[in-house]
Amino acid sequence: MGKTATNVGHILDRLSEVSSRPRYAFAVLNLLAEQAGPGSKVGPFIHDEDGVLPLRTWIGKRLSRISGRNQRRKKIEQRIRQELADKLPEDMFEAQKIIDAAVEEHVCATGADNFSRVVTELEKAGYVSRFYQGYRSNHANRGGLRNLVCVLDADVSAALRRRDILV
Repeated sequence: MGKTATNVGHILDRLSEVSSRPRYAFAVLNLLAEQAGPGSKVGPFIHDEDGVLPLRTWIGKRLSRISGRNQRRKKIEQRIRQELADKLPEDMFEAQKIIDAAVEEHVCATGADNFSRVVTELEKAGYVSRFYQGYRSNHANRGGLRNLVCVLDADVSAALRRRDILV
């Protein structure tokens, strides 16, 4: 696919050259390697504890879990609280559940968008290629429009799977 990555150090070096967010790109690459099946193919759907999700949605959901540790998420919550002020119930607990769900939906959607940008950088690094299945494609989800499928470079996949502990 591209430059050969024989170990994690080479992967990180290459990502630091081509990615504007190399740590984020490495986290995405690890998530893809974790889900890679035969032929290092990931997608179009991932089986999750919540059911079967499209790859972009699954990545957005996974990455949203690490985004709760900063002030940005609190600002999103404040903005959503203001937007929904007229629609929220008087019960504080019910109102907070609605706000939390809206914040989670927003963060997951943003994560899915960021994933698309990172996949472009991973393609530039030569670590991933992507194609779409769905609309005008012959596969089991015919009619489900286009769903992203990523194929990892075999050497990258092997290097990431060789490790027992995440760096």
